[in-house]
Amino acid sequence: MANLPRRMAVLSAALVVIAGACTPAASTAPSTGATGAAPTTAATGGASQAPEATAAAELNLPKVPTGYTELDKALGADKPYNGLKVSIQTQWTGGEADGFAAAIKDFQAATGIAVQVDSIGSSHETVLKTRVEGGSPPDMSQIAQPTAVLAYAKEGKLIDVAGFMDPAKLNSEFPTTIGLTTEGSHIWSIPTKADVKSMIWYPVKAFAAKGYTVPKTWDELVTLADKIVADGSHPFCVSAGGPGTATGWELTDWVEEVLLKTEDPQVTNDWVSHKITFQDPKIKAAFDKVGSLLFKQGYVDGGGSQIVNNDLKTVMDPMFDGDTSTPGCWMQKIPVWYGPDFFPDKRTNGGDSKYTIGADGDIGIMPFPTISDQFKGAEGSADSFMVFADRPEVRAFAEFLATPEGLEGWIKSVGVLSPNAKVPAEWYANNYKLSVANQIASGATAIGFDASDLMPPAVGQGSFWTGISDWANNNGSNTDAVLKQIDESWPAQ
Repeated sequence: MANLPRRMAVLSAALVVIAGACTPAASTAPSTGATGAAPTTAATGGASQAPEATAAAELNLPKVPTGYTELDKALGADKPYNGLKVSIQTQWTGGEADGFAAAIKDFQAATGIAVQVDSIGSSHETVLKTRVEGGSPPDMSQIAQPTAVLAYAKEGKLIDVAGFMDPAKLNSEFPTTIGLTTEGSHIWSIPTKADVKSMIWYPVKAFAAKGYTVPKTWDELVTLADKIVADGSHPFCVSAGGPGTATGWELTDWVEEVLLKTEDPQVTNDWVSHKITFQDPKIKAAFDKVGSLLFKQGYVDGGGSQIVNNDLKTVMDPMFDGDTSTPGCWMQKIPVWYGPDFFPDKRTNGGDSKYTIGADGDIGIMPFPTISDQFKGAEGSADSFMVFADRPEVRAFAEFLATPEGLEGWIKSVGVLSPNAKVPAEWYANNYKLSVANQIASGATAIGFDASDLMPPAVGQGSFWTGISDWANNNGSNTDAVLKQIDESWPAQ
């Protein structure tokens, strides 16, 4: 996949996957033209006669006919599935849970289908695995790791969505993500939410007051960090992630980011497939570069062991010291979803945060600085929904999530990115966070999907997470041993 796009105008269509396991649909750059028209292609096994076209004024619902059989029935005036229930599990809590609730509210009202959401904020993947192996899975579940989807499919646990949804339609509307969980003619999940990870949050007004300049290169970042330390503070707020068994994922993002900014995208591709190992000099160099920043004296309060102990939800709180006028830490690398949901006042008291996000606000977002003049990759990810139960009402809800309107309420309420290429660009208008995310994606020479999410679960969500946490606990002194241990954990082919 060497011919990756260099400029993309619509971020929802910009998560270009560099994993070698993708299908051609996942590696082809989509058109950047977005339209607001609902597709009208009939789904496989579609209704014998398309319903009369109707408008859903002011509601976050697709027009009928939608191109999906059960969804068209569900949205009918007779509400054939009224009173039925669909159980789902997600890892979304707080503002993300609120956003998802806004996205599905109109669907529930229009169809009478009750969507019961089980939000598992801690150890979502572990809880889901236990439920599936115990024979009591939810009807559907969100998950961030494509390899986990494929693992469930291999075990025969999933419903093939290509069995009731038109594969050509899905490939057309999710051209950069559908291939991640496609095997031959089988499609094992529905892409749902996209994220751009190559960003750093910082206190805008405090930067201006100190005369700090937003760094555009790694060297400028180090120079700024040295100045912040000299001024008596700590440059970085860093957590290993979590909570629970997910501890380690944020540090993997740092390594993956550096790799995309120092090496050809094919290196990440080969790393994901284990064609090159963790002990390869290129991978070790990425670890070393991250360690040179995060483990340098004073760069993170408490050093590497504190990074592992820091709570993801509270790690950025020191940035708000003195109402952001006297930050205890100045920069945090975290995806676009972090604020304002995890700002201390909103997290503690609920309601709207008093801290504004924007170039002229209290908290801003900068692109992660470049390292190489040649390679300027960015990191992205996307969640998807798996289907465990095959009932008409479950099909209808799954089909709804596949439409642009499936995320419309979330996009317009608190802001989120959809991997659906048909989402109208105007839905993202006037949203600072999404504008910055689009800027990052548009300026990247390649967009790499989160590498650990594409590795076998035993590694990507197992030994990589635990190994990199051990590495941080030792301030990077055990790099060789950690990399060797992760390699040895790679499942036999």
